[in-house]
Amino acid sequence: MNILITGSCGFIGKHLQKALYEAGHHIYGYDLRDGLDIRDLHELDKWFELSQCTTVIHLAARAGVRRGNEYAHEYMTTNIEGTWNVGKMCEKYGCRLISFSSSSVYGNANPPTKEDDPKNPISLYGMTKLMGEHIVNQLTIPTVIIRPFTVYGEDGRGDQVFYKWINQYKAGKQMTVFNNGRNARGYTYVGDIINALVTLINMDWDWIHEDFNLGGQEIITIDSLLTIFMKIIRDSKCTFLNRPGSDIPENYACIDKAKEILNFNPPKQFKENITNIIRKELNINA
Repeated sequence: MNILITGSCGFIGKHLQKALYEAGHHIYGYDLRDGLDIRDLHELDKWFELSQCTTVIHLAARAGVRRGNEYAHEYMTTNIEGTWNVGKMCEKYGCRLISFSSSSVYGNANPPTKEDDPKNPISLYGMTKLMGEHIVNQLTIPTVIIRPFTVYGEDGRGDQVFYKWINQYKAGKQMTVFNNGRNARGYTYVGDIINALVTLINMDWDWIHEDFNLGGQEIITIDSLLTIFMKIIRDSKCTFLNRPGSDIPENYACIDKAKEILNFNPPKQFKENITNIIRKELNINA
């Protein structure tokens, strides 16, 4: 199968490319790091024609809740205009579309969050991702919206909390902890996300538009994460700060729908996975 991945050099994109290549698919990557911008409709059109793809996985986005308020134009044009462009090219070339949204579209919902819960984003980032969902749901080709919940894993983004702590520790700084460590997340291992995507790609779709929340089955507080971190690095120190207004205190998914349709049943291995990642990043032997 010919598959085009936007955002192919990003955190999830790198893991996904490897898995799909090993599964025998022909992968075409489209990423800003290679000078390929989803806002450039002319260039995007050329890549759709070149790849003759039948499935598109749309990962390209400006990500991060806090930075969205600082760089509003970049977020709005990339996440909204860029998604419009990708969707229209999928219509033109008759491709299936798997488009990544975000759990941020739910705002301060009461978890565990279900797919049909109200969408009331409280951040500009969440607003742009919700607008992207509206665009996808108006397309005339089969689509799936994926809402991942706090994805973590090897080679993660630097703005993810434990990577931020690792970088602060390496720089000799104190680790910054918000809301006294009380925030809670349903952390989702990137490998489990990839497995769900592979299942989805290999399925015959009997829908026009569908959506799935993909989240972990362990609810982890920042304080619990900090405890794991400080057991590994005993000389680490931290500073506690007030929670930013755009942060959501609790955020985790109801995955009943994904369990039923995608056989999505992630194992409870958060502590083991995080410990291995921290040790690897800091070159600490077990």
